[in-house]
Amino acid sequence: MWQRAYLTRLKRDLDLWIERGWVTAANADAILASAAEPGAATRRMPSILAILGAVLIGFAVMSFVAANWQEISKLTKIVLIFAAMWTAYGAAILLEKRGHANFAQAAVLIGLGLFGAGIMLIAQIYHIVTDDPGGVLAWCVAALATAWLLSSRAALALGILLAVIWTWFAIDLNDATPHWEFWFAWAVAAALALRLSWPPAFHLVLIAGFLWQAINAEAIIDVTGFSPTQFAIIVILQALTLWMAAIAFSGRGARLAAVAEGYGIVVAFALVGILQGDPGSGEQAASGAAGAVFIAAAVALLAVLAVLGGLAVMRGGLPARHLSGVAAIAALAIAYPFLSVTNAALVPWAYAAAILVLAAWLVAYGASRGSRFAVNFGFVVFAAEVLWLYFETLGTLLDTAIFFALGGVLLIVGSVVFERMRRRIVRGTATEGGEA
Repeated sequence: MWQRAYLTRLKRDLDLWIERGWVTAANADAILASAAEPGAATRRMPSILAILGAVLIGFAVMSFVAANWQEISKLTKIVLIFAAMWTAYGAAILLEKRGHANFAQAAVLIGLGLFGAGIMLIAQIYHIVTDDPGGVLAWCVAALATAWLLSSRAALALGILLAVIWTWFAIDLNDATPHWEFWFAWAVAAALALRLSWPPAFHLVLIAGFLWQAINAEAIIDVTGFSPTQFAIIVILQALTLWMAAIAFSGRGARLAAVAEGYGIVVAFALVGILQGDPGSGEQAASGAAGAVFIAAAVALLAVLAVLGGLAVMRGGLPARHLSGVAAIAALAIAYPFLSVTNAALVPWAYAAAILVLAAWLVAYGASRGSRFAVNFGFVVFAAEVLWLYFETLGTLLDTAIFFALGGVLLIVGSVVFERMRRRIVRGTATEGGEA
């Protein structure tokens, strides 16, 4: 199933690359034939199993270190751990020289796991707090350095994960101020993801960036004086900026740009939906809406968003008519604190209508850009909003039995209609050779 989905995606990408002149039609046929070989999927299985085995070995070693092994001297423990670590790195070098790159990556991952186990061991011996951010930082730096020196994807993924754990520990020990130091490690990881042109790492980088804001939300609110609503508005504008930046610079990396575009769409729509369901926070947001920091941040993001939107249109990545949809999302976010003060009861219904219109626009946007993700997510947003309206209205007006019976019929009929519409639009999108 995965192989068939991969080949379908590869064919769409190749059609786009042929259209842009990056690949010839003959080469595209050869690439598809090679990818469709019966052994193509099975050749990747040993490397996947090797990586999983490396992860298990790392966990086994750390579990062994965490145990209280009184019989072994402190020096012996340290020698054992670091000897095993350097043995793993030596094996990685040997495997790389012999052409077994995937197994070399597994050995690198084992070495990094042993390095982390060594940090834990030293902390245990000298009674250092095991969740000290310094130890996790050292481990993160080692992983990112290994990724840079050896072009190791496994090390890069581990480094991104450790950066998130580092900021989690840091904010847990001191939640008075945001953990700004995280962004140094994040910038290095982002640069490595771009250097390796590896979409999974780019996914992890973007997830880590949004996770940092979630982990540090309370600290950011305390330091800036933002209300939770104002903070959500800033994140919405950031997501829209990421969305437009992905389109504006898609020519330099279509695959990575599609990843960034997807996250921008999801975060923007998700947070607008959350604002719709929480109009009670509007008074608190409006009371600080005139704050200089919030206004400056919002104006700066809107200015950058406008520049990137114009650049996306100029470079042909975005039809000019679709800028109105992005502008509407930004307007919904900015206007929320003021509208929720003047008429809080009306906000959920006004925003519900706006979200339905924007969901339909997102489907049209995805069809025009050849983005199956945007088309599918547009239907998801539309269906979710219809469900919200259904439960908010009919659930309070009808008898329970009638409510569930009518609801079942509407859901079944609606699901059939939505699925037929979605498949028709997705098929049309696929025939145009656009990006997913």
